[in-house]
Amino acid sequence: PARHASARRAGAGLSGDGAGGKVTFEIDHRVDPGAKLPTSAVKVFASGAWTRDETDADGKALPQRLGCLAKPDAKQLETTLAGAEWKITKAQFHCMAMTPQFTVYQVDGKTVFTDRLCSGESLDEKSRAKLDAAIALVEQAQKTP
Repeated sequence: PARHASARRAGAGLSGDGAGGKVTFEIDHRVDPGAKLPTSAVKVFASGAWTRDETDADGKALPQRLGCLAKPDAKQLETTLAGAEWKITKAQFHCMAMTPQFTVYQVDGKTVFTDRLCSGESLDEKSRAKLDAAIALVEQAQKTP
């Protein structure tokens, strides 16, 4: 993986083990090899700290963004992800559209779901709801200055 320059966001204020602890949730926007498209990976650590690493369409690393979830939000993320079964079902029939972009979701270092257009794979309803809530929480934290 490419190394990323560090640029701390104003007010991010990482504390404790910073971004060096256990990754509890990761959203990894990937592309197939050879695709000239941007990528990003957001990692949320047990401490509540988060990092966002991005590359441009040419694969050049962009400045890393850092932040920290408020303690209640970090606890909510942990609670939200707990108890999900991560059952994936494969549809008998699915569309044939293709895109080189896909998203890999990981919880506690384990891939729980890969979201790819027309893959025919879907999460069980409870896990999908938990994943959507976790994504919303993390995305909101990245918008907060």
